[in-house]
Amino acid sequence: MVDLQQPGKSALQPSRNLLDEAVMRPSKQRTLSNTIVIKLGTSSIVHEETHQPLLSILSSVVETVVHLRSLGHKVVLVSSGAIGVGLRTMAIPQRPKSLSKKQALSAIGQGRLIALWDNLFGQFDQRTAQILLTRGDISDRTRYLNAVHTIRELLSMGVVPIVNENDTISVSEIKFGDNDTLSAITSSMIHADYLFLLTDVDGLYTANPRKDPAARKIDVVTSVADIRAQVSTSTLGSSLGTGGMETKLIAAEIATGAGVTTVITSSKQPSTVMDIIDYYTQLRFQLAPASGTASPVPRLQAMDLERVNATLSLRRPPHTVFKPSAVPMRDLKGWTSHTLYPAGGVIIDSGAYVVLSRRESGGRLLPAGVLGVRGSFASGQAVRILVRSPAEGMSGGKTTLPDPQQPENVIASLSRSSSSSSIADDLASDAQTIMDDDFHTTEEGEEESDAWDVKEVGRGLANYNSVQISRIKGLNSARIPQLLGYADTEYVVENVTIRPVVAVGPILDPQLTQQPGNSHPELAQSVAERLGVSLTPCMPQKFSNGEINVKIAESIREEDVFIIQSGCRDVNDNLMELLVLISACKTASARRITAVIPCFPYARMDKKDKSRAPITAKLVANMLAVAGCDHVITMDLHASQIQGFFDIPVDNLFSEPLMISYIKTRIDGWDDSIIVSPDAGGAKRVTAIADKLGVEFALIHKKRDGKSENAPERMELLVGDVRDKVAILVDDMIDTGHTLELAVRTLKDKGAKTIHALISHGLFAEADIENLQSLPLEHIVVTNTTPQKQHQVQCPKLITIDITSTIAESIRRTHNGESISLLFGDWADGRGLDIVN
Repeated sequence: MVDLQQPGKSALQPSRNLLDEAVMRPSKQRTLSNTIVIKLGTSSIVHEETHQPLLSILSSVVETVVHLRSLGHKVVLVSSGAIGVGLRTMAIPQRPKSLSKKQALSAIGQGRLIALWDNLFGQFDQRTAQILLTRGDISDRTRYLNAVHTIRELLSMGVVPIVNENDTISVSEIKFGDNDTLSAITSSMIHADYLFLLTDVDGLYTANPRKDPAARKIDVVTSVADIRAQVSTSTLGSSLGTGGMETKLIAAEIATGAGVTTVITSSKQPSTVMDIIDYYTQLRFQLAPASGTASPVPRLQAMDLERVNATLSLRRPPHTVFKPSAVPMRDLKGWTSHTLYPAGGVIIDSGAYVVLSRRESGGRLLPAGVLGVRGSFASGQAVRILVRSPAEGMSGGKTTLPDPQQPENVIASLSRSSSSSSIADDLASDAQTIMDDDFHTTEEGEEESDAWDVKEVGRGLANYNSVQISRIKGLNSARIPQLLGYADTEYVVENVTIRPVVAVGPILDPQLTQQPGNSHPELAQSVAERLGVSLTPCMPQKFSNGEINVKIAESIREEDVFIIQSGCRDVNDNLMELLVLISACKTASARRITAVIPCFPYARMDKKDKSRAPITAKLVANMLAVAGCDHVITMDLHASQIQGFFDIPVDNLFSEPLMISYIKTRIDGWDDSIIVSPDAGGAKRVTAIADKLGVEFALIHKKRDGKSENAPERMELLVGDVRDKVAILVDDMIDTGHTLELAVRTLKDKGAKTIHALISHGLFAEADIENLQSLPLEHIVVTNTTPQKQHQVQCPKLITIDITSTIAESIRRTHNGESISLLFGDWADGRGLDIVN
């Protein structure tokens, strides 16, 4: 071995035998260009005992990457080993316990590690780039997108990005082998085709193959959740590295969910990566339709790999493959899942729940309030916050949450969290439980907490992994360094968000859905499911004389309440129900009340256009404020100035990003289209959409042939030329459908090639649905701010865009105090399109 402090160039000169053999090897099959992420662990980079760099493996990895590049593949390398290289540089025999020493060693080793990679790749004139990331970078949407753009730009320039965690400042990655999950997230960021996890074994086994000769290798995994019960993940790391098979499964779950084929294989022969890619390329081409057909090469998701391997005479390289999801998550949904979707749960006592419910807690959980954990999760992953009550049959009760207003609950929680039990008295017992965090074993068998009945009350980000939290649960935070060997932070979970209460004007009891007040239950239920919360039961009741009463079935004291009620159907009854419900929440001591009104009632009456005409939109604003509403969320107001009628905050959401997404994905020839407004009042709306699409716009003006109100109406094209173009009508509301009918016939007369209508609110109160079906329209597209199921049955041309995700995200951001304006930037551009069937 060569001392890394004085590397000789001859020792770092890679052997070209593998590369020459690969280049000169005749191509026996067609090739497909792929984006490939290769993850290399610490144990594959440096020797476990001497900490010398394993130059033979590193050289082979470099040769493999260069060869893949020569075949047209794009390759990203995710490399561990900074601390291991630092140990060799400083001649330290073993990994230290001190956090500061680990970070110092990482700072020393990181520079030498990238210099080693650069030297090796330099022998082949291959350019490399170093990218240091932390989970904080990935959790922030803006920084996440910046990282995506940087990596994609480097790949387009022919550079090999070498990704590593920034261990010099980030602790969570050091403690749990986060390079596995980081490589999975990296692969999903760039929509990679393959993720290779190189480790010291050649696949996933049912038991440790070093200790159990009967261990069986699993060749194909279709479900990570199902395979966990069949394989051994008890060893979560080696004495030098920080990962293990459990982190490989977590990585595979993330990557396959994003549509990335994930492979576990041995790092001792990196050239196996090429063989595996060749193997699956041959499988795909051999199962492809005969030449001359238009069918594409089949994807791995659609193939029965075990059956295909048995029927075709192809040599299968040693590895375990995790089949990608047949329906990959969209980029934004994948990002949210990786950073926000809970991987497990932390069970807390009622006192901790009371403290976390208060803003002054800062959303941080001390170990003293933890009773147990559920599931297996890494540090930095999201976890459910669960409150425990005895399981049914143990004490016979159901989960009941404490009232945060009761002072005795707060005092009990604080006294426990600040328990001053003597550390010195327990040092002897601590010595029995202290072990190297880099080699931890999962406890077998059921835990006592598995028998508990729990209720999810919130979510947060774990600062420690599940094994570590299990070891420090119920203890004072001062004992963390003694038990774990380091103290990242005194809090086990941070950024805890106690879930909001989503109350709904419509009836929530399925048996009562036909009663008055059922404004839009489908939307309310969808929003609640998207948020991961349950709807709070509330029961509107109408007396014989028409008066409305509302009863809320659960306590909402000091809760953040969101009431979902749309201005549709019986608009007056729905509006009155909303006002009564707001008043009921106010008198029930709700901390904040937000009215979520997707379709704002009386929005068209926003100005005094005639003598003695009312400005009813202003009246509605006053009534909401007087009832006790603190905040309003609505969508596509008829006129933006309605926000000025309120003295409370109003967030006006826009369906424009969804409309643009529909145009780009569902309308053929949209790049040669023209956006049309059926009246001058919509000019601002259509010009904004036209500018974002890079197309022209047109305006139509409606006029009467005479001064009488009953005089026939007609339309004239004021601005724009629609001849031989795809005309896209955009408006905020359709009620009778008369304006739409006139506009469509005018566009047809002016020579429009095809016509589409995109409208935010589909009221259809007095519209002749069958008449709309007969219009020369391709489709009428509306959103589900109002119920559309019945209208879709009557008019097959009607398509409904789902706004659930926009409403749910606005509620989540409002509850967490985040910016709503981001909903119209990167979030909106990356979220995709949902259609209501």
